[in-house]
Amino acid sequence: MKTDDLDQLAPVIRELTEGIVWCSMTTVGADGRPRSRVVHPVWDWVARPLHGWVTSRPTPLKRAHLTAHPVATCSYFSPTTHDLVMFDCHAAWTPEAELEARWHETAAIPPPMGFDPGTIWPEGPSAADFAVIELRPFRITTQTGTALARGEKAAQWREASLL
Repeated sequence: MKTDDLDQLAPVIRELTEGIVWCSMTTVGADGRPRSRVVHPVWDWVARPLHGWVTSRPTPLKRAHLTAHPVATCSYFSPTTHDLVMFDCHAAWTPEAELEARWHETAAIPPPMGFDPGTIWPEGPSAADFAVIELRPFRITTQTGTALARGEKAAQWREASLL
């Protein structure tokens, strides 16, 4: 199923991502080689368009990848149920003036999706190695392991311009 109605799939996507929490985020460098790392995205389920963010250290590799290709894929997978959600996103660094706000938003969201960034950055949002990657999905694919076993096609939301 392909749809431009995110509200139709959002409850399923939210339930799966909040059950899995951590995902693999893949970016691609100028050389065309992918790189994945495990991250803990936070999604704003109320806002439209849907968006999320990842607190991060702005390593030279991540900076180079997002400069070369400002996109990322966040892949959630449950090894016990084989449920999956994949977010293909536009990705960009949050402007420095907005970092403190993202810090507080992350801390204000109840666990397991929200968390205290101070456990990673005790110096607070002004820490030299604190950054945030903004994620704006343009395609989301989801499927439960049960549906996969029955041979059902994955459900997919696409930005209207991609339909």
